Amino acid sequence: MSLENSQIAQFFKNQTIFITGGTGFLGKLLIEKLLRTCWDLKKIYVLMRSKSGKTPQQRFDELFNFPCFDLIRGKKLRDKVFLISGDCKRPLLGLSDQDLDLLKRETTCFFHVAANVKFDISFKEASYNVSATRDVVNLTKQMSNLKVFIYVSTAYSNCINSHIAEEFYKPPMDTNTFLNFINAVDDDVLQNITHPLLGKWPNTYVYSKCITENLIKNSNINVPVAIIRPSIIMNTIEEPIKGWIDNTYGLIGITFGACVGVVRSFYAGKNNKLNLVPADHVCNCVLAATWKAAITQSESPVIYNCVGEPKSCEDCTKLINWFYWEFPSEKYLWYKSFKIIENKFWNHVYFSLHLLPAYFIDLIFFFFGKSARIVQRYTRINRVLEMSSYFATRDWTFDEDNVISLWKGMSDEDKKIFKFNVKITDWYAYFRNCALGKRLYLLNDPIDTVPKGQKKLKVLFVLHYAVIILLCYFMFATLMFMFGF
Repeated sequence: MSLENSQIAQFFKNQTIFITGGTGFLGKLLIEKLLRTCWDLKKIYVLMRSKSGKTPQQRFDELFNFPCFDLIRGKKLRDKVFLISGDCKRPLLGLSDQDLDLLKRETTCFFHVAANVKFDISFKEASYNVSATRDVVNLTKQMSNLKVFIYVSTAYSNCINSHIAEEFYKPPMDTNTFLNFINAVDDDVLQNITHPLLGKWPNTYVYSKCITENLIKNSNINVPVAIIRPSIIMNTIEEPIKGWIDNTYGLIGITFGACVGVVRSFYAGKNNKLNLVPADHVCNCVLAATWKAAITQSESPVIYNCVGEPKSCEDCTKLINWFYWEFPSEKYLWYKSFKIIENKFWNHVYFSLHLLPAYFIDLIFFFFGKSARIVQRYTRINRVLEMSSYFATRDWTFDEDNVISLWKGMSDEDKKIFKFNVKITDWYAYFRNCALGKRLYLLNDPIDTVPKGQKKLKVLFVLHYAVIILLCYFMFATLMFMFGF
């Protein structure tokens, strides 16, 4: 692998990059890949805010502790990556005058990756996805040396359409109307009118993303613009570590919850397809699209549907089951009894039945003077599952002409270094690495504790079916008593 012969690596030479969302899953992968393959870049500025009681500086100091940076840990990363304190929820990203001047003067490539991607956020929270992008766009127009602007959206930003082309669609509301409305209406009122306001849209996240794409379309940014629309982002398939993951959003959270014994059912169509794309493929597509935008100098934003491959819900469930006993953890809470239920009513019934133990546990906690939150947590989990079901009970088709064209226009060397338009030939191996990745990086459970995990799983297996037998006996005895037998 020769980086000297890589057109993409050569493009990033001496570039100064500003990235929002650098602490997110995809953001960390972008930073790592740039540092590993494009070390001759000049600088990377990373926007960070205070979070979870930690200052931006504290979070920045911890950034390179993540396993995804293991391959480049020997390099002097602090010579290339620099902190910019700010917050996408604040006007002008909360940037100081000094940092504003610095970014306007030095930035040549702008990656806007930051977004609140949760499905159950309020309209107020989702509005920051729009307002932050508006501020970002205004900032790009003041950057004297900017060469390219990249925006990471989602393949489901226009999900009310069954077929999604690599083009813009009419938003549910224009940018100014949306932001003025959100700012003028009381939060409690907004909460009450969320469903009528959503209309056909499944959640506030995709609603805000569609509006944001339209904002970019109409902003007349003075440099080439590319919009990347990834579908369901999964664990890495190859680099920097096979199976790496750092979050429990979407499908990752559902499968993780099922394995630890928290999630028992999911309303989905067994034959409905999920478009899965490894995170490192998305990362490589972003970097390739950046290079392409800069060299072609397109006057209009170019959209890339980076959607990966479709896999049925039933096939995904089978693949997860294959590795359940191979990498169990001592941190599992209960034995997995996860199932896909295709009837919405019966899914509600099934969920209600496994809420009963939660009420029982909360009652015990109450008597012992401890905080009783199990039912509350289960209720929130169910709300997220219901919102996720929208994407597991429907099918979409996507145009990928721009992605295919981007791939074909790359050199053979770049196709090796920045791989993204490649079919997954071994789903078994990929899901095996995903299962191991969840154990290592979400549960933080090292591989040498697998024997202990297997021992605990056997105990949970016995307890699980013992409880089922006792419940069946109790129901049978109750019926016998009621009918006088």
